[in-house]
Amino acid sequence: DHAGRVALNAYQLAGATVWACEVLGFYFLFAPSVDDAGARVGAMIAYGALAATATVAFFSAAATDPKARVADGEDDDAKEKMLYCRFCEATVYAGAKHCRDCDKCVDGFDHHCKWLNNCVGVRNYRSFFVLVSATFTQVSGQVVAGTYLLGWLASDEDRARAYIATNATYVGRGVTYASLIGGLCAYIALGGVLLYIVGELFTFHVALCHKGLSTYEYIIAERTIAADLRAVAVERGEDPNDIVVRTNVCRLCYLDEAYAPEKPASRAAAPGTASESKKATAEEKKVAKAQVKAEKAIAKNKSKGAAASQQKRDESPPPVKREEALGDFDEELQKKSDARGASRKLVAH
Repeated sequence: DHAGRVALNAYQLAGATVWACEVLGFYFLFAPSVDDAGARVGAMIAYGALAATATVAFFSAAATDPKARVADGEDDDAKEKMLYCRFCEATVYAGAKHCRDCDKCVDGFDHHCKWLNNCVGVRNYRSFFVLVSATFTQVSGQVVAGTYLLGWLASDEDRARAYIATNATYVGRGVTYASLIGGLCAYIALGGVLLYIVGELFTFHVALCHKGLSTYEYIIAERTIAADLRAVAVERGEDPNDIVVRTNVCRLCYLDEAYAPEKPASRAAAPGTASESKKATAEEKKVAKAQVKAEKAIAKNKSKGAAASQQKRDESPPPVKREEALGDFDEELQKKSDARGASRKLVAH
């Protein structure tokens, strides 16, 4: 049970090592290479603030227990907003999901982060987002600074050589003009790799926030789209197994709203209120849009004027709903839950 702890694993050790190399490289190689004292101090303060922010955000996100609050079930009117997890053997509020890695339900489940060794949910998503944003800005600044220094070394070689030999205060000795260029190139290459990884993650979560979705909800939406496409493939006599789920920022930005799952009703709102009625209506509209979209896709790919194909299209099943996709997604979890419950009954008897 990951009850809010900072427990080291291989991913955290690898990430901490690379991150530490970036920080040490900036203060021991990048900063001393800046000949302007004011710019050097300013860069060190700004970089230190970003590094400190990322560190605090990491420990906050990793140490926060995102476990879902157990519902008491006393209010019969609120039962529609509750879910029973047979794996936890507890009732939780709608919007929570059981994490197989943490073995517990998580409020506002977004995803399980291997680098945090913890789930990201409603309680620690803000810290996670701050961590990603600060790290992205930190690495971006380091790549820009390294590129600028390389340009300075190449464009003003005489001044650079004189500064390195006389005024630069590197930790230890032996830093030469050639070794500085080699070190900068190595750090820029490392920073470029990190910038691609963290930049994609940062952009992805910015798009998620803009769409008002969680990572899990987006995956469910993509699985629903894939299920609709498989239905079309079967209708056309093609292999439905060729349809796979592809999750990326571009697909997220152009995600059809008909496939975007509706958020569960707020706990503070009483069942039967106007807000719930509006959400129910919106859900029905989205399902209708999804059905219309699937029908248009089928009609587009059918042979014109074929009576048999027309009859097949009319008899084709509606697109898989989000709830069905969710059930398929957690089918393995349900099997484990049933097996666990059966074993407990045997022990009790």
